[in-house]
Amino acid sequence: MIEQTTINPNQQIQCWIIEAFNLPKKTMIDTRMRESVEERFPSTDTLITVHSCKDHTHEYTIPKPPANIKYEDIELLRTADEHENHIHKKNTILGYLFRFSIWWLSLSGLYMVFATCPCCGQVGCPVGAGSAGLIGGFFTLCKQNWKGPIKFIYSKLFR
Repeated sequence: MIEQTTINPNQQIQCWIIEAFNLPKKTMIDTRMRESVEERFPSTDTLITVHSCKDHTHEYTIPKPPANIKYEDIELLRTADEHENHIHKKNTILGYLFRFSIWWLSLSGLYMVFATCPCCGQVGCPVGAGSAGLIGGFFTLCKQNWKGPIKFIYSKLFR
C-alpha cells in the first residue's frame, strides 16, 4: 500500500507566497492562526509574516483559517501590497520641509501683493513684509497639518 503524502496548509501557503511574490526559496515565512473573539462573531484569522531581509518584514492578515486559504487570496495580498507601496509612501523630513518652504513662500508672496504695513500703511515696509511672512507661515502650517491647529483651538476653547 502506497502512502499518500499530504501537504501541510502552512507549507502550501509558504509555497504560494514564494511563487506569487516571486521571492527566493530561502525566504522565511511564518504563518500563525489567530482567533479574534468578538461579542457576536468569533472568527479565525491567519497571520502571515514574511522575513524578506535581515531587518525587513511584512505582515499580512487573511480572515480565514489556513486550511481555507486559496492561491487567489495570496494574489490579492500581492496586489494590495503593490498598491500600498507605490501610492502611499511616507515622506521624509526633507520632503516635508521642502513642501513647507514652497507653500510658505507662495502664500507669503500672495499675501504680500495685497499687504500694507499695519503701522504706517505703506506698501513694501519691512514690518508689512514680516507680518506677511508670519501670516503665510501660519496658513502654511494650517495647510500642512490642518488637524493640529484645530485640535489646539478646540482644546483651548472647550477644556
